[in-house]
Amino acid sequence: MGKRRNKGPIDCILLLLCLTGLVFGLVQCSSSNTRMKENPKDQPLIALFTDFGTRDPYVAELKGVIYSIDRQARVIDLLHEVTPFAIQEGAYLLAQTARHFPRGTIFVAIVDPGVGSPREPLLVLTKKGKFFVGPNNGLFSLVLEEEGLERAWILDRAEYHRKEGVSGTFHGRDIFAPVAAHLAQGIAPESLGSPTHQIERLTLRNPNLAGRTINGEVLHVDRFGNVITNIPKGYAPFLQEGNLLRVTLGNRSFTAPIVRTYSELPQGKVGALFNSSNLLELAGNQAPAARWLKAEPGTPVIVQP
Repeated sequence: MGKRRNKGPIDCILLLLCLTGLVFGLVQCSSSNTRMKENPKDQPLIALFTDFGTRDPYVAELKGVIYSIDRQARVIDLLHEVTPFAIQEGAYLLAQTARHFPRGTIFVAIVDPGVGSPREPLLVLTKKGKFFVGPNNGLFSLVLEEEGLERAWILDRAEYHRKEGVSGTFHGRDIFAPVAAHLAQGIAPESLGSPTHQIERLTLRNPNLAGRTINGEVLHVDRFGNVITNIPKGYAPFLQEGNLLRVTLGNRSFTAPIVRTYSELPQGKVGALFNSSNLLELAGNQAPAARWLKAEPGTPVIVQP
């Protein structure tokens, strides 16, 4: 048997270095794992808003492209049932939903009948710190009216588009989704496109009060058949709960009591109330008022006491 050698100073130093390296490696591994767990929470939301519906693969394709770029992306669905090609309806619904989301949210908003035409792909930053990615066709009009414009960019940097190329019929998948993913990863907006001040705005009809007559229009018909107008609460002194209104909607005229809740109306009867957004709404109690009124977005509304 050989003699056991006593550990000298060099052996002790080597052992100490090995132990130090092991501890450092464990700390790094733990730190890396912690970052991997924390990163998803730090990622901004990517919120999808389209007229694609859910029976076709288009929404799933958007998500697939985003996750291919950033597997830790936080993607949620706002809605996908905007009436196809209805930019004004989309503008209203986008503003209604976006106001409830936090600073830093990235909205991919697509109602794009002009896809493939000279209309530009756009990135907008509002004064409330939210990003909107989509077509430059007026879809962001009400959002910008409500939140204000901070900066905007035309998305002309092809290196941040889908690597397989850009289809003339699906900019949502090939431009908007990739840009949103890169933005969520921390790529600066300035790297994604060129600055612009040329943002398309819809010509929106505001209500008008002439004497004791309000002229407005229908903004939206929801899935319950409630007819939402552009007339805000307090717009005229006679818009008070308990009053009776004379309403002309398109070629139909009727009277409607102003109530506080749907349940105050007799079933099958149409009345008026102010909805959760404080807009005048023509509605029925468990009945689709729009079906009887034959209302759709853009239908003129005249309201008198």
